Amino acid sequence: MIKLIGCALIVVATSAIGFRVARVYRERPRELLLLIEALRLLRAEIEYTATPLPQALKNVGARMHSPVNIVFNTTADELSGADVTVGEALAAGVRACRQKAHLTDADFTALAVFGRTLGTSDLLHQSQQFEATLAQLESAQKGAAEDRRRYERMWQYIGVLAGLFIVILLY
Repeated sequence: MIKLIGCALIVVATSAIGFRVARVYRERPRELLLLIEALRLLRAEIEYTATPLPQALKNVGARMHSPVNIVFNTTADELSGADVTVGEALAAGVRACRQKAHLTDADFTALAVFGRTLGTSDLLHQSQQFEATLAQLESAQKGAAEDRRRYERMWQYIGVLAGLFIVILLY
């Protein structure tokens, strides 16, 4: 009986690990889509309604779901509270979001590079920066969707099969 419980625990533990890795592949494309949508909203707030940047960031943060809203809310709070540049405030927002998001360092780097130019140039140059960042994130989203299709189920199977393999070895 104890052996059977031990075997079940091994299979459950390895399955949980496999499903946790698979979750990264499942969540990253969704979070990238949210980030792309958030940047489009921010662009509209800045270019079409001429909302001041801290307020525009708060508006976007209020409309987005977690974890993407953390980036924009934290950035808005940093800009409102202290004498920091937009790049520094966005870097703080990225740091706050990094623990909860399933995004990669490349995704966050694209956002950080964008943050260094946000609010420091004329409307045309800023619009070009929005386009470049959106194109980069859309490319990353397509790659993430392909990775999800390719690897999500594989990691689920690996988790379960690794547990069964260990049980067979121990028996």
